[in-house]
Amino acid sequence: MSQIPATTPQELKEAIDEGADLTILDVRQPHEFEQNHIEASDVDVLNVPLNELRTMGPEQLPDSVSDERIVAVCRSGNRSGSATRLLNQAGLDVENLQGGMRGWKQLAGVPL
Repeated sequence: MSQIPATTPQELKEAIDEGADLTILDVRQPHEFEQNHIEASDVDVLNVPLNELRTMGPEQLPDSVSDERIVAVCRSGNRSGSATRLLNQAGLDVENLQGGMRGWKQLAGVPL
């Protein structure tokens, strides 16, 4: 299995703080997303469950997503890793959040 592009929670926080042009693609189920998710005022956060992403294809994501850096997120990094592979193969610039929401929660000072 080839290595997929990834970013750490700290790198994501820095990108958000710097106002980077990025989209957070949360691939968990809606009930998981509603419990907690990454929130940032200047960042698009989309919830598209992995099973839906597989059937709809990347061309059905909002147009703005294709022009931005995308960070895929799930609970632990497994589902988002699959999403990252899928979207990278489709030509999008996607990175997996290492450790998923678990890693994000461990980062001090990050809103949930």
